[in-house]
Amino acid sequence: MKKKLVILTLIIAITVVFLGLTQSIYAQENKPLMKQNMLPYKSGEFKEMMDKRLRNSPDMKMEEFIKSLNLSEEQVTEIKRVLLDFQKDTLELRNSLQIKELEVKALLLEPLTEITKIKAKFEEIAELKVEIRVKTIERYLEIKGLLTPEQQAKLPLGVPSQIFAYQEMGMGRGKMMKSCCW
Repeated sequence: MKKKLVILTLIIAITVVFLGLTQSIYAQENKPLMKQNMLPYKSGEFKEMMDKRLRNSPDMKMEEFIKSLNLSEEQVTEIKRVLLDFQKDTLELRNSLQIKELEVKALLLEPLTEITKIKAKFEEIAELKVEIRVKTIERYLEIKGLLTPEQQAKLPLGVPSQIFAYQEMGMGRGKMMKSCCW
C-alpha cells in the first residue's frame, strides 16, 4: 500500500514539474498557448475598410439624398410630425401583423396542421401588409406635398419604397433611419 502511495506521489510530482517547465518555455518564447487566427491588417487598415463600407451603405446614401433636398426648418418639423403620426397610425397594424405571423408558426407546430387555417392566416397577413403599404404611400404623398417643386424634382420617379422600407420593418437599421432621416 505504501509503495502505491509513493509511486502515485512521484507521478503527480513529475507531472507538476513537467507542466511547469512547459509553461515557462512557452512564456520565454512569447508564444501563446493557443493559436489565434487573426487577419493581417496593418494599423488603421481595418478602420479605413469599415469607414468605406459605411460611406457606401444605403443608410448613408439616403442621408445624403435627404440633405440634398435642402429642407427648411418648417419642412423638417412638419415632416417629423407626419412621420410620427404615421408610426402611431401603423403601430396597431404592425403589431397585428406580428401576431398573425406568430399564429402561423403556432399552427405549424400543431400535430395535425390544417392547410386551410394557414391559408386563411396568410390572407389576413396579406391584407395587413396591403394596408400598411397604402398608408406608406399616403404618407409619401403627404410629405411630397410639403416639398417645393424644385425639391420634388429631385425625388426619384415613382414611389421610392426604399425610403419607407426601413421604417416599416421597425428594427435594425430602421431605428437608425428613423432618427436621422428628416
